[in-house]
Amino acid sequence: MATGAKRYNLVLPQELFDEVQRIAAERHSTVVEVLRQFIRLGLLVAQAEQDPHAAFIYRQGDTERTIMLV
Repeated sequence: MATGAKRYNLVLPQELFDEVQRIAAERHSTVVEVLRQFIRLGLLVAQAEQDPHAAFIYRQGDTERTIMLV
């Protein structure tokens, strides 16, 4: 384990684990790496929640949605 790294046991409902595992397989990645990416994204959202003017833009094709954080 890398210096400064922490270990945390995580119990997920089977349905949630299956979804994460599916995403990992699609990305040719591991479940652990996908969870790390999700945590990084969650930390970004948590940081943005501190700014009342922050919003995330979700773009899919020609459709764009603004996600306001409250």
